[in-house]
Amino acid sequence: MAHDTAPNYKTNDSRGWCGDPRRGAALGRPTVQDAPTDFADKLHLRRVRLDSGGYDLNGTYFGHGQPLYWCASADGSVDFMLRAHSRDEAKAAVRERYPHAHFFR
Repeated sequence: MAHDTAPNYKTNDSRGWCGDPRRGAALGRPTVQDAPTDFADKLHLRRVRLDSGGYDLNGTYFGHGQPLYWCASADGSVDFMLRAHSRDEAKAAVRERYPHAHFFR
């Protein structure tokens, strides 16, 4: 079933260390991969910009390294982060788990 609504990057935000923003920044985000491996819908794949300290726009810490990408489905059954040198490399990594998935441009 195709969904036209883009997922919201803040939906799966971990909201602070161990879920408590009073304890400092979250380290990464939870991974959601509830979709079956034969998932054939469209996925959003977006590069996530990090500031000079390695934090995303939500204040979640990811550190530095290869570029960071966010992959998510509109229904929330897929929502995870990955590192890749390029968008094409990120797509290839996602297709290892979801070989029938398509991507929005």
